[in-house]
Amino acid sequence: MQNPLKLALALVALLFTACPVSADTIVKRLAPGVMLTQEIDQATPLVISVVSVDLSAPGVRLGVGIGQDRISGTDATHGREDVSRLARRHDALVAINADFFPYTGDPLGVGVRDGELFSEPFTGIRGGGPRVTLGVSPDGRRILFDTLSFLGDLQTPRGERIAINGINRPVGKNEVVVFSRLYGPLTENKPGGVEVVVSGVNLPVRANKLLTGHVQSVRVVESATEAIPDDGVVLSAGPGVGADFLARTLHSGDPVSFVLGIAPAGQMTGAYQIAALPRTGHDLPSRSGLGISRTAWEWAQVPSAVGGGPRLLVNGQVSVDWAAEGFDPGFASSLNPRTAVGTTRDGTHLLLVTVDGRQTISRGVTLTDMAGILKRYGAWNAINLDGGGSTTMVVGGLAVSSPQGGGGERPVADMLLVYSDQAYQHGVPAVPLLKSENEEGQEGTASAHIVPPALPIFVGSAVPLRVQGGDKIVPGSSSKILWQGPVTGGIGFVNQKGYLIALTPGNGTVSALYQGHLLTAVITVLGKAPAAPVYTLQSRFAPDISGQNTKHSQLIVRIIDSAGKPKANATIAIVVTGGSTITPAQKTDFDGSATFDLNWAAEGGGAVRVLSGTLEPNELPQP
Repeated sequence: MQNPLKLALALVALLFTACPVSADTIVKRLAPGVMLTQEIDQATPLVISVVSVDLSAPGVRLGVGIGQDRISGTDATHGREDVSRLARRHDALVAINADFFPYTGDPLGVGVRDGELFSEPFTGIRGGGPRVTLGVSPDGRRILFDTLSFLGDLQTPRGERIAINGINRPVGKNEVVVFSRLYGPLTENKPGGVEVVVSGVNLPVRANKLLTGHVQSVRVVESATEAIPDDGVVLSAGPGVGADFLARTLHSGDPVSFVLGIAPAGQMTGAYQIAALPRTGHDLPSRSGLGISRTAWEWAQVPSAVGGGPRLLVNGQVSVDWAAEGFDPGFASSLNPRTAVGTTRDGTHLLLVTVDGRQTISRGVTLTDMAGILKRYGAWNAINLDGGGSTTMVVGGLAVSSPQGGGGERPVADMLLVYSDQAYQHGVPAVPLLKSENEEGQEGTASAHIVPPALPIFVGSAVPLRVQGGDKIVPGSSSKILWQGPVTGGIGFVNQKGYLIALTPGNGTVSALYQGHLLTAVITVLGKAPAAPVYTLQSRFAPDISGQNTKHSQLIVRIIDSAGKPKANATIAIVVTGGSTITPAQKTDFDGSATFDLNWAAEGGGAVRVLSGTLEPNELPQP
């Protein structure tokens, strides 16, 4: 058994190693094996959010979410969705944005959800590529990072073959693409293309699996696209070579087979060997087969996978080869919001990391900076995911990061999700899940509420928030409270210490989860607080009109600001040397003035010192 003192010292050392000296950090346990750390570096400035997931913890599992549960859509987002909204719909404890995506909304790289392949690997751009992929091992206890190749193959009943170029994305000229129901109800092709509806397919569509079915119909695309059947797929070819092949070789009733192979570079032969293996009841290959590599075998069975890039850490060393994965130098070196994932050296923990950027509270980081942050938090291998305005971390249904500088979330194509079967751990309150938006409010919320600040909130100020729970006041830093970072309207950001940083004037809503309840409070942020007036003491002796009373003087003191405005009700004290006064302290009147009578012991050599708080004192000699 480890020495408790040594263990405690090691944890303290790790904490100080993981965080810069100037940073303020807070740690909150979310569920067994799941912990949130937020690092607030005011000097740089940066806001870093880190979720650590113990992959061996009971009830913890990983998953992938697809925006609106389909690849495409007819709305302005093209089927994408806010991370927080999807996390609430799927009761995910934690969610972050995942892969890059074009305007069409389909992920650029690999996508696997519940074992079903919905997007092929990214093959390259600008002379670089392919890009790295994150996969979850078949047992859910390890993370795989690898660069994958793709080779699709379609075979007609007469043995004629053509390459398949992708799955669930718009079809290019001369290409052949497979559309499954995960894409949406209709395909996307251009006039002159050809679409083949295949029914009776042995779904789901899995990587490295022999898929078979029968041709239901073949038609040339004129204007409308084809409906995707529930029990099959559509083989869609763009104008050119692909369309000519499908129209010439396939007819209604024909059997057809195809494989969508993915495997690490150089292992595509293994992917096709796996496709020919018998399947179990779970529709997975039943045995590895002689000569099939372990990695190819694992990638044929991954339940979840998302694309990203580039690599950030390789075996504990910073390794950011952005050009090799098709990124430009500006993307790598500019300060931006970033999202990344990493694993510890022993592979037992997954780290989900976001860094906010493009805002006054957090400037953003370069790719190399991001690699350094992952390394500080114990990552051994790590990859970058989509960033910029997509960067979002959601916990318990609330965004704890500050997407797009408080301007609201950007809908994204896919997400990496963390689930937990255990909402609470004894003695360690966890964050309960926030239900979907259309559900009624939860019972008992009236017994707890957010306590708004008593004083006005001005732009640029940081004010503490608290929660009133029954007859107790709970500080904002409590592990029982999870704060939504962005305040609606973009007027501020709340960190996990419970401090509201006011950013712009306006009205907004602060939200928090507390003991199973969603709490909200409306706040108002005012413009910058007026500058405090600068006051000065002005002291003089009243003239002796007779010129004969040299042992008595009248001292007149006034406090005014630079604009000449008087300060009423301020305390003025005098100290007399070589004399005395009956009233050594007075309050100023409405005109900011106070008058003192002084009696001198002799006709010369006396003095008076005038004081008022922190104002510069006055020294006057006896007149």
